[in-house]
Amino acid sequence: MTNGAKNHPHDKAKNRPHDGSKNRPDIINPVCLRGVVDEATLKGLLNAKGQTAWCSRIRLRGLLLLIDYICRNLKKNSVTISADLAHSFVSKLRKRDRPTTITEPLCLLCAIGILRKIRSAVFAHIKTSAVYCFADPYSKNGVRLEVVLTPRLANKLKFADQRCENRLNRKYPFRKQVLADLAGISFSPSARQIIAKEITGKGSNNLNKLIGAIDGRDHYVRVSERGQITTSIGSRPRELQPHLLLHGDPTAICDISNAHWNFLPRILANRLHHVSREGGREKYIGDGWREHSRLTVRFSERDFYRTWCVDPQNEDEREEKKNILNILLNQKNETCQRNRLYRRIRAEFPITFRIIEDIKRKDHRNLSKQLHRFTADAIATALLEAQREGIAAIPHVDALICQEKDRERVCEVIGEQIFEATGVCCTVGGTRYSIQPSTRGTTSCMV
Repeated sequence: MTNGAKNHPHDKAKNRPHDGSKNRPDIINPVCLRGVVDEATLKGLLNAKGQTAWCSRIRLRGLLLLIDYICRNLKKNSVTISADLAHSFVSKLRKRDRPTTITEPLCLLCAIGILRKIRSAVFAHIKTSAVYCFADPYSKNGVRLEVVLTPRLANKLKFADQRCENRLNRKYPFRKQVLADLAGISFSPSARQIIAKEITGKGSNNLNKLIGAIDGRDHYVRVSERGQITTSIGSRPRELQPHLLLHGDPTAICDISNAHWNFLPRILANRLHHVSREGGREKYIGDGWREHSRLTVRFSERDFYRTWCVDPQNEDEREEKKNILNILLNQKNETCQRNRLYRRIRAEFPITFRIIEDIKRKDHRNLSKQLHRFTADAIATALLEAQREGIAAIPHVDALICQEKDRERVCEVIGEQIFEATGVCCTVGGTRYSIQPSTRGTTSCMV
């Protein structure tokens, strides 16, 4: 036998592809993580609580990744996190080896004493994930860890931000397109003169944020626990609104007049549907539906604020009544009942306002939570409808910002959503919605 290389082909690098750099993921260099316990201590806690199914190397290090995420996202010593988000770091157990085995990672960390649940998840007029904090023994015991991750776990850490974006886009289907439309926002040439005058004046903080968002393309879309959508241009100064361009075209704002008041018929209808399951309430239900009809007519035919003015044509008085009525709607019952204007409205719609006072009895904020949710859901649905039609639109509280050429259609879409939710033909962007045969194949159009 000869000793030539030609007789030892297995010694050649090309015949050992598993030794190539591209086939050897970097699992040797440790990764720095934040935590409150090291791997050995975590394993000891799991064994002590009988959770041996979680003691594999992959699951232990997945739990360490989850704890690292919590450490990095603490706000005021707590973090809001869903089970879905936790699963992106460590999967739940599919099968139990014993009845006492915990399948969810967040519940597991609570059971072994690392986390403590401050507030459970809520899915009502407020929608929010559960809130957690570190338990007392670990609340101030931050440690730095060096952990060797497998290729799969390393990818989970590397692409955590991208997974977060994808999860938010699945949860809020409008979000991806809104971010794309925000990138199309720019200042018209006339805006620069206004910016130069206001940049050092009162409110310059908001102006600087707006400039950073638009010129620096640093945009965001957030959805509050009440469903309200806020964006990076939400705090823009009023003077700049006519000077913003969307994909190069002038913008218009389509806002809902007396937005929260429009949903009072829905609150009344919800209560009547609930009461209809009880016996002997026929008179109350009949009176309630008659009042519901009067309420929808009041909001559909006239400017609600002007109906309470001594001089309906006086703009200053209208603004004054608007401010007073919106304050009264969300104040405590005792404060409202001392107001003469409130007593007038209550006398005209007694069943509705008895329901409102019942909702506010324990906490006067309960009504505003419902009204915020109703308004936010209508705006979100209208936004999705506009996006399906290829219309660029950006949400702003109880309004949508769009291109001037799309203003009429966007107002129509919002008006349709409010009508479907409440039965009210409201005013959107100064134009009242009405029900008439439409060339679009629906039953509504604007007049």
